[in-house]
Amino acid sequence: MSSVLDIEHTTFAIMGPLAHTPTAAMPCHCVIFHLSDRIILLDTGFGVREMEEPGALLGEDALWRLAPVVDRRLTALSRLESRGIAASDVTDIILTHLDSDHAGGVHDFPNATVHVCHEELESFDGTRPRGPYKPYQLPHTTRFKTYDRTGEVWFGLEARSLRLPGDLDAKLVMLPGHTLGHCGVAYREEARWTLHAGDSYFDHGVHFSPLAPALPLEIAFQASAPARLASLGHLRRLKQEHGEEIAMFCTHDQAEFEHWTAGKGRPDPISADIMAMAAGSRE
Repeated sequence: MSSVLDIEHTTFAIMGPLAHTPTAAMPCHCVIFHLSDRIILLDTGFGVREMEEPGALLGEDALWRLAPVVDRRLTALSRLESRGIAASDVTDIILTHLDSDHAGGVHDFPNATVHVCHEELESFDGTRPRGPYKPYQLPHTTRFKTYDRTGEVWFGLEARSLRLPGDLDAKLVMLPGHTLGHCGVAYREEARWTLHAGDSYFDHGVHFSPLAPALPLEIAFQASAPARLASLGHLRRLKQEHGEEIAMFCTHDQAEFEHWTAGKGRPDPISADIMAMAAGSRE
C-alpha cells in the first residue's frame, strides 16, 4: 500500500545579507517530507543549543561573518512542535553536508537515522580543520546511514540512492567543493525531479550568468575551488539540458526560497516575518 507524500518547504535558520547579491536575509532552505506517520527532514538548520548559546557554540567569528538571527522559533524542533509534530516523529534526516547551519539540528532528533555520504562524514571526522564543522553537533549516539560509490548515475552525475522508508524516491548527488563530501539531494515529486543543490551555489542570478564571479562567502568556506567550479558547471549543464525535467534550488538564495514557499507547501509566516525584520534592520 502506497503512502501519501506531502512536501513542505521552510527555513530552519536565517542569516545576514549575502554580499554582492539581492539577498538581504539568507534563509536555510530545508524540506519537510510528511510521509503518513513519519517525518523526514532534508537538512536541519541550526539547533536549539546554538540558539541558546550562540557565542559559546557558534563562536564570535561565525556570528560576525554570518550574522544569524538568534531565535529559537526558527529551529526545526520548534517549527515542528508548532505544527503538533514531536521530535520522535522524525525518523530520518537527509543531509547535504555537515556544516552547522545544515546539521546543527541533528542533536534535537536523537531517534532519527541520519543519511549522509561516506566522504562527508569522513571529512567531518578527519584532521583537516573546518570552522562550520562543530564537534558537539553530532552526538556519539547518532545513527548514521552512510553511502559510498555504487556506479549509479543521475543525469550524468554520480548519485547514490537513499534507503528510505515509504515512497520517497531520493538520491544523494555528488557536488563536492563547498565541502569535500558535499551533495545535492534529488527527489521525485510526481513526474518531475527536484534537486536541492545545498551550498553548490548561493545566488541563481549570479551563478547561472555568463562569467559568474565567485562570492566572498563561498570563497571563505570552500574546501576545494576546482571541485566547486566543476560542480557549478554540472548544475549549469543540468539547467540547460534538463530544465524541463528538473526543478532546482539552493540553500541560501532568498528569491528562490520566496518562490518555493509561495508556490508550494504551506505558508511560512514565522520565517517571512523574521526575514522581513532582519532585512529591514539592515537597510
